[in-house]
Amino acid sequence: MASPKQLPEFVLFGASMTEWSFDEKTQGIGWFLRTRYDGKVKVLNEGQAGYTSTRLQSDFARIIDRATSPSAPQTLLFTIFIGANDACFIGAKEFVPFPTFCGNIRAYVETILTEDAMGDTKIVLIAPPPINGPEARLHGKETEENIRDINARNREQQRYRTYMSKKRYADGVMGIAREYEETGRVLGVDFWKGLVEQKIKEDGKGKWEDMEESGLWPGSGLIGAGQFGKEWFTDGLHLDKKGYGVLNRMLMEGVLEKWPELAPEKL
Repeated sequence: MASPKQLPEFVLFGASMTEWSFDEKTQGIGWFLRTRYDGKVKVLNEGQAGYTSTRLQSDFARIIDRATSPSAPQTLLFTIFIGANDACFIGAKEFVPFPTFCGNIRAYVETILTEDAMGDTKIVLIAPPPINGPEARLHGKETEENIRDINARNREQQRYRTYMSKKRYADGVMGIAREYEETGRVLGVDFWKGLVEQKIKEDGKGKWEDMEESGLWPGSGLIGAGQFGKEWFTDGLHLDKKGYGVLNRMLMEGVLEKWPELAPEKL
């Protein structure tokens, strides 16, 4: 076990859902890991609210410089939780184009994997979650045909396009994680899918395959889709205790299954 002055580190890198995850009120991954690894690991908050994968590049360089300095403690785990801002539609385009986003994530992973001083660092890529929009309201008694027409129009709106863009970027993150699977050092956590599946399960609205067929994803804003409750999100984008709870569970299950040596009791 490392001395108290030089505990090994977990670096949590990302945007607002990383930065704000250390708040006890929402009990996000920062708070969760600090609680689970108290006295064993120093958990660093390297989240920057409002930042994208591109804007975070200078912060990443600073973090790597620090982590690879001669006097730096060992970085055991490095989480990358980015994409929620990149995927948002601003007018007709995503804030950060998908190919640029994927290139940024790959560059982050490659840098860590090729740094000699971080040869034992494990990397967790966390897919961004969906947004949580209010369900479209009906005005009087609408026919099934009218509802289909309304939903077809809503699918062209910025909210729904952002919702599905988040899924695309989440799938991109998981694809990148699979690219590096053979290294044994990269894990993907499909938080988009995990959060939606948990909501579907609690609501008793069928299975994932049913959602793929209907497209009535919770929080998408379509009539009949429903939405996540306040305990899931604090607003349309940021997570509350229940949302973070899903991520905490998925993260720990994934990390301990792939790297059991990172269990708190083994450090």
